[in-house]
Amino acid sequence: MTNEGFAGWLGIAVRTVAYWHSRPDTVPGKFNQEILTAALNRVSEVVRDGFLRESVDAVEKSDAPSSAGTAVVDIVSDATESVADDPLLTLGPAIDESIESLQEEMILLAGSGGMAAFDVFTSARHLRNEARKLAERTRRPGDLADLYAIVGQGTALMASTAFDLGHWNESAALARASTQYADLAGHASLKAWTYGLRMTLANWRNEPDAALAYFARAMRAAPEGEPRLRLRYIASRSHALLADAGSVARVLDAAQRDREVAASSPDGLSRLVGGEFAFGDARAAACAAAAWLDLGNGEQAARYAHEALRLHEAVPAPRQPYSQINGAQIDVATAYLHMGDRDAAADALRSVLDLPAQKRNVSLTGRLANAGRLLATEPWATDPEAQRLAEHISVWLAETSARPLS
Repeated sequence: MTNEGFAGWLGIAVRTVAYWHSRPDTVPGKFNQEILTAALNRVSEVVRDGFLRESVDAVEKSDAPSSAGTAVVDIVSDATESVADDPLLTLGPAIDESIESLQEEMILLAGSGGMAAFDVFTSARHLRNEARKLAERTRRPGDLADLYAIVGQGTALMASTAFDLGHWNESAALARASTQYADLAGHASLKAWTYGLRMTLANWRNEPDAALAYFARAMRAAPEGEPRLRLRYIASRSHALLADAGSVARVLDAAQRDREVAASSPDGLSRLVGGEFAFGDARAAACAAAAWLDLGNGEQAARYAHEALRLHEAVPAPRQPYSQINGAQIDVATAYLHMGDRDAAADALRSVLDLPAQKRNVSLTGRLANAGRLLATEPWATDPEAQRLAEHISVWLAETSARPLS
């Protein structure tokens, strides 16, 4: 089967299958092992016996259990795990100092806009696990609330980056868990943030009704100001997917009132942790651009996408979020295509199409695929220059889907 055919048969992401092909020594996680076992049990006995026979033969013919490169990776990995799990470390700093240290590390991680998605995922998982261990050592309600908040934040970052890595089902499960942790912590802002993430995932699955159901639940929990501002902007995308321009305009108008409250009463999650958990004017503009693109309004989309770019690029270079910047560039290009300006679209995409493989993620591939689909319609379908751009996009998407996840 092709990667696409096999992924469809298993019901998993195409990029996961491509990853297995590119790294044959990979041991799939428990969830995917169960899927593969179920798939093997579905085939005929003859096919299953042949598969098992070939697997045994391949192992017997192997000169060594692993290559030198794999051996080095295993040594480093095993050594790191043994140090991280050293019992002596559990006798280290007091709970208060440890919680403060984890909070500081979470702030740094949430603000690391230039870090690759997989690195964010593994770092968030580490912080989450450390907080979980500390929660088992204390019974003080105040400490537990702080630790549950760190666990929730780490899980939320894992959910967000799992989505970027193409693991949509895992992302949704992590997002649900992060909502529960926020609830345990009594952290209303974090709970609203996790609901916003679940809305975003539903929008990307083209399930706007589900997103709006989350929106209704989130608004009951969300504090006034920035948490509600973010939820309304995400909801604008949901209304746009339903082709409801009137509701898009109304929800964006209502968000202006939240903006006024946010200016006078800063949100704790945004102010104290910030980074990924903050929702400033740049992200608001990007949400509005995406909504107007879904409605095919190039002029409005270009206006908001340019505003998002301007605000993101005003941040000091080391802190600029590459994913959001490149996403805004794609939205600018798509808006220009709606407006009939092919050359401006190509210019906007130039830096995106030169993006290194490790900087590409699902958010960017989804946006670029939308631009590619637009180029397949009139007047671009019969425009040679537009089709050259479409071919460049197609190659970029093919290379990205076939590369190992990182």
